[in-house]
Amino acid sequence: MSSLRGQRVVVASLFLPDSLSSARSSPASPVPAPQHLGSNTKAFSIVADLQDKSRNAPPTLRSPVNESANPFAGVSGALRRRPSRSLSRQHIDPKQPRHIEPSSHCNGGLKNAIDSIGTKLKKLWVGTLGTSIDSISHSQRIEIEKSLAALPQHPSLPVWVPDVEFSSCYAEFCHQVLWPCLHYAIPDAPKTKMFYESASFKQYVAVNQRFADAIIAAHQEGDIIWVNDYHLMLLPGLLRDSGKIPPTTPIGFFMHVAFPSSEIFRCLSVRQPLLRGVLGADLVGFQTANYARHFRQTVHRILAYEALPKGIMVADGDGAAGEDKTGKDGQKARGRFVDVGVFPMGIDVGQLKQKKAEPEVKEWIQLLSQRYAGMKIVVGRDKLDEIQGVRHKIKAFEYFLERHPEYQGKAILIQIALPTRSPHAHTPSHPLPEAPDVTEAIARINARFSTLTYQPVVFLHTQDLTFSQYLALLSAADAFIVTSLREGMALRTHEFVECQEGRCRPLILSEVRAPISCLPARA
Repeated sequence: MSSLRGQRVVVASLFLPDSLSSARSSPASPVPAPQHLGSNTKAFSIVADLQDKSRNAPPTLRSPVNESANPFAGVSGALRRRPSRSLSRQHIDPKQPRHIEPSSHCNGGLKNAIDSIGTKLKKLWVGTLGTSIDSISHSQRIEIEKSLAALPQHPSLPVWVPDVEFSSCYAEFCHQVLWPCLHYAIPDAPKTKMFYESASFKQYVAVNQRFADAIIAAHQEGDIIWVNDYHLMLLPGLLRDSGKIPPTTPIGFFMHVAFPSSEIFRCLSVRQPLLRGVLGADLVGFQTANYARHFRQTVHRILAYEALPKGIMVADGDGAAGEDKTGKDGQKARGRFVDVGVFPMGIDVGQLKQKKAEPEVKEWIQLLSQRYAGMKIVVGRDKLDEIQGVRHKIKAFEYFLERHPEYQGKAILIQIALPTRSPHAHTPSHPLPEAPDVTEAIARINARFSTLTYQPVVFLHTQDLTFSQYLALLSAADAFIVTSLREGMALRTHEFVECQEGRCRPLILSEVRAPISCLPARA
């Protein structure tokens, strides 16, 4: 790190960590303000939840599924489907005053990782605002650019992408083509025309080119460029091929999600441009050794480049494409080496411990312990995407209660739903069958096993909880369960482990989840 002091890191991410909001617009992912616990604790207490229900409403016999499932008072716990973050660009009223606020679209793990560096490195974020920008005039854009560049913690450069172009790139190509492929979810024939022909790839190229133009325009000598995730796979190659930045400029690319085997990736009609785009980087990083190996093998099998244990040999003089070049003397170019490494992301442990030490968290831990005294609390926190396996988790918990009736009334599953980034969220041809399956499974298990004072599954949305309540829930939990069918390095398991404070409570992980490969002896 000391060798990089004085240099600037340009962080290219589809969404900036900060966005715009007008007086009439509401945040894309509203989070309730923390409730203050004091002399009026009983009015907000989770302990009084069932007491209030039993006094005010007669329960339906054996089926209290219409009751509020939220143990936290003052927050609605109705089972519902939230709008997808992927398709919900916030609309800004150009006539209303604007202010800058944290973006709900930005990759939280990436943001926390960058923030943990502090002031050791100069940083410039490059990305979109996550809002509708067609109604913003040129003069207003200049004003916004000045405001974002002056941010002390996240100095940013916005990339202006027209709404239609962004929607086609992100909602169609990224989420209906790339995302399923990277997570082993190849669609069934014959409804695969868009997947294999990838008409929206033109917009994907256009968005990546806009990022390249913005980075080139802001480039300074000594910059280090760091490109993030599958939304910008072409960007390293576009920068390398532009000839407008020095060839010695370090470019890195990090894939935050999974990377599949070559048999899956080769189903993409645009597989070669994507791989060549990534190979424009000097260093390509993945969450696990398996994903890095899949990438090396895919490049070798599709592009016929030499794949070595630590990277890829690409012909010199070609940058991203890497095809063999022959000089005037008839000799082939010497080539350049693209390092491929494993860099699993983590969490800011110091910040988490500091937050967990706050009195509000301790009070919520105490209230949870009272509310669920004598019960075993199992916690899950997942998106409602198909790959997260929430429906499988609910069915497994139902099977557990069947096989072990002694835990009926004594074990509870608290499932928190994150905003979805499903590739098929809210599109006419893909009504997202996973969410109804989850709600039906929850209704069924609650109808079978609920009593007047017991509900086996509590379903919440992450917007329904403050961060203090979430940390208290992790601290009070007797187990944390993740049943992903395929996933990158999601960090909620790390948070659970750090909240245990030396206790050895079970962490139940799917065997195909990235943290499995990071655990000692694959335990």
